[in-house]
Amino acid sequence: MAKAKKNWIEYAKTPEEVGVSSHEIQAFIDECIEKKRELHSITVIRHGKIACEIYRDPFTPKHRHMMYSVSKSFTSTAIGFAVDEGYLTVDTRFVDIFPEARTDKADEYLEEMTIEDLLTMRSGKNVSIFLDRTKDRWFEDIMESPWISEPGTEFLYISENMYLLCCCIHKLTGMSVIDYLRPRLFEPLGMSEPFWEKCPRGIEAGGWGLMITGEDLAKFTYCYEQMGKFGGKQVIPEWWVKEATAFHADNSAASDTSDSVVGYGYCFWRNAGVENSYRADGMFCQFGMVFPDYDACISMTGGEIDEQAMRDVLWNHIPKAFIEPDKKAESIKVTAPAFPRAEPKPRSLALESRIEGKKIKFRKPVVVNVIGYPVSVVPLPAMFIAADKAGNISDVTFDFRENDMQMSWAEGDEINSIEIGLDGEYRWDEIILGGMPFTSCATGCWNSETELEIRIRCVEAVAERIINFKFNGDNVIMRPSSVPQAAVLAESLKDTVKDVIKQPVVQTAVSKALPRVMPLVDAVQRGKIDVDRPLYRFKRK
Repeated sequence: MAKAKKNWIEYAKTPEEVGVSSHEIQAFIDECIEKKRELHSITVIRHGKIACEIYRDPFTPKHRHMMYSVSKSFTSTAIGFAVDEGYLTVDTRFVDIFPEARTDKADEYLEEMTIEDLLTMRSGKNVSIFLDRTKDRWFEDIMESPWISEPGTEFLYISENMYLLCCCIHKLTGMSVIDYLRPRLFEPLGMSEPFWEKCPRGIEAGGWGLMITGEDLAKFTYCYEQMGKFGGKQVIPEWWVKEATAFHADNSAASDTSDSVVGYGYCFWRNAGVENSYRADGMFCQFGMVFPDYDACISMTGGEIDEQAMRDVLWNHIPKAFIEPDKKAESIKVTAPAFPRAEPKPRSLALESRIEGKKIKFRKPVVVNVIGYPVSVVPLPAMFIAADKAGNISDVTFDFRENDMQMSWAEGDEINSIEIGLDGEYRWDEIILGGMPFTSCATGCWNSETELEIRIRCVEAVAERIINFKFNGDNVIMRPSSVPQAAVLAESLKDTVKDVIKQPVVQTAVSKALPRVMPLVDAVQRGKIDVDRPLYRFKRK
C-alpha cells in the first residue's frame, strides 16, 4: 500500500509507477554534486503522487527555508484572492488605494501606475537595492525613488513593487498578508505557520523575507499545477492561476540568462528550458516548477548562487525524466549525500580547561560596519537584503563537555547559545538573529592544540558559517568564512546591479566596488579573553 501523508498526497511505490525515471533524477542529483551546485532538496510530483522526495542532511521537510523571491508568488496569490473577493482589480490605480501618495507636485506617472504594473515589474520605479531598511520609511523611500520609465512599459525587476502590493492588502482588508492568507491558502494546504519579514510598520516585505518549509513549497507548487485545486477543493481561483502564470511582460531585454528572457506573469517566470512551463523563483535556487504538459511539478531548495547554471543542470534531465508510467519498470533508490560536518579529532583539553566559562571580547571591525554588513553567525546571503543585518559577534563563551560543547555569544542586542557536537553529530538549537528565527545544527573540532573550528548551519538559511578560533595566550583571532563564500555572492550581485541600476556610470562603479567590498564582510576579528566571569552565562542543557 502506498504511504500517505496527512493533509497531503500519496507517495508512489516507485517513481516509474507515475512516469518518472528514478535514474534521471539520480543523474540530476549526481550532476549537481559533481558540478558543486548546492542542492538542498528536491520533490518531484507527477500524476497526483510524490514520485521522489529528497532532502540532503541536515535539511528536512519540516524545517523552514528562506524563499527569497518565491515570496513574490505568494504576494501575487494574495492579490489574486483580493481581486476575486472584489477588493480591487488588476486595473486599479495605486493612487486610488493610496491617495496620500500624491504630493503637491503633479506626477503623471504616479497617476498611471496600476496593480498590474506592480505585479508584472513594470511599475516604472527604480528603487535602490541599497536603501536603509532599518528606518521606518519603506513606503516613502519607494515613492521618492526616481521613475525610469512610464508605468506599464519597461520590465525592471524591483522587489519593492511587492511591498506596495502588501501595503494594499493591509489597507483594503485590514489584515496582514499572513493573516489574510491563513484561512485562504495556508490552512487549506495544511501548511505550517510561515515567517515573513516585515517593515517597522508591520507590513510584510512582499518581495522577499518569507520562510516556509520545503514541504510547504511543494504543496504550493502542486496547488498551482492542479489549477488551484488541493485535496479535491478549489483553493486558489482557477482563473487567477491561468492569469498569474501567463505571459504578461516582455523581459527579453532585462537579462542575458535564457530562463529570464522568455516572459513574466504576475510574479511567475516563464521557462525556456521546457516549453509551456513556468516557475516561482527565489535567489539561491528556490524553485517551484510547473510542467502542465506533463502533469508534473518540481519544487527545489538550494544554496546555489548561479540559478541559471542550476536550471541548466535540471534541463539536462527534465523533461527526459518524464516517461510512460510503468509499475514493473526497473527503479533505483534515489539518494543524495549529506553535507560535510566537523569530524571528531583529539581534544585540546588543557586549553579547554583554561578558556572554560571565560568571556572573549572581540573588537568591532570598522570597515564592515561602515558598509553595513557586520559579521554574523548567519552568513551574508541570509542577511544582505534584511532590514536587521545582525552581526558583530562578541562576548563569546565556551563550555565543554564529554561529547559536545556550548557556545554563547552576543550580536548587538541579541544573545544566543547553541550546542555543538564534538563527536561528529549535530546538536540542534533555536536562535534569534536579526529579529528572525533560525534553527542551528552545529559540529566542531580542534584542528590543532590552539585552533578550534565551529561549523554552524542554520537550516532556514542558504549558507553554512565556519568559524575558526586561534588562541595565543589571552589573544584570540576569529576567522569567519562561509559556503557559499561572500566573494561568490559579490560576483553574482554584479549581475543584479546591471539589471537594477540603469545609470552606466553608477553601474560601473558599483560593479567594480562589489568584488572588493563584499569579501570584507568575512573579515578577521581580534579579541581578548576576559579574566572575569561573563556578564551572562547559559545553563547547560
